[in-house]
Amino acid sequence: MHPKIDSLLARFPRVELIGWETPIQYLPKISSMVGVDVYVKRDDLTGFGIGGNKIRKLEFLLGDAMAKGADTVITLGAVHSNHAFVTALAAKSLGLDALLVLRGREELKGNYLLDKLVGIETRVFKAEKTTDLIPMAEEIAGELRAEGRKPYLIPIGGASPIGTLGYVRGVGEIASQANGLGLEFDTVVDAVGSGGTLAGITLGLSLLGAETEPVGMGVGIFAGDMEGRVVELAEETQKLLGTKCRIKKPRIHDYSFGAYGKIVKEVGETIRLVAKLEGILLDPVYTGKAFHGLMEMAQTDELGETVLFIHTGGTPGLFHYGEEMLRLMEKP
Repeated sequence: MHPKIDSLLARFPRVELIGWETPIQYLPKISSMVGVDVYVKRDDLTGFGIGGNKIRKLEFLLGDAMAKGADTVITLGAVHSNHAFVTALAAKSLGLDALLVLRGREELKGNYLLDKLVGIETRVFKAEKTTDLIPMAEEIAGELRAEGRKPYLIPIGGASPIGTLGYVRGVGEIASQANGLGLEFDTVVDAVGSGGTLAGITLGLSLLGAETEPVGMGVGIFAGDMEGRVVELAEETQKLLGTKCRIKKPRIHDYSFGAYGKIVKEVGETIRLVAKLEGILLDPVYTGKAFHGLMEMAQTDELGETVLFIHTGGTPGLFHYGEEMLRLMEKP
């Protein structure tokens, strides 16, 4: 852990859900294909439940919840949400109740199957966008308060200043590892959904004065200026830290293929390629789209000579959308 980052975060409540530093892995065959050195920060191996990037955010979010005396954690997402499942699982492991406010069809597969297997309380609504669930979640929180409960509402994807601290800490871990490996990354690439992970990466790199550029691969169509929203969240987190540094606006490229959760043949082929060449599983909603973007942009010299990809997890997405992917890939 980089000592500056460690010192800045020391005063914030944190529960330890990750018992180790996730490895940085070199991908020799992919690197040969795209003509640049590609490394992966294996945050799919964070080790709690299904792993993934949300565990880093939850260390601080649930630390805050417990410090405030909460007894129930509420969060929201799609029925296949990685964030929703691991949030509830982590809350239960700490002795808290959990309630998930979800949108979509109640199909027993992927993360929704895991919700049911673990016995997590869910309330599923018909909604076009996950943001449409916010009033429902707030109403449920109000009902619990009226019953004398103490709910703690975690926003979509954990994208809040407290949650963003998780990837400020993640950058401290990366900086220490890179130094030990003798590496300097030109770019750090991750999938952008709600923007919290990229905000933490952007702020962490800025705090360290690193020349490494943060690059996001947008996996959904979101309202407004996503680059601006990421910077705004990074700035809000900087206020929480009490620091003052110039935050560089990250680059975000659209690899949504038209919609969040849209499953496409090109991404399925990328998932198959990376699995066959490097033994790493990507998912069709987040990491598959982002890595597809990385490979395209690396070959056009848009990411520099040494690239670090943040593998944010999401393996259950393969089991939610697997049949649909196969049908697409079988088409000529």
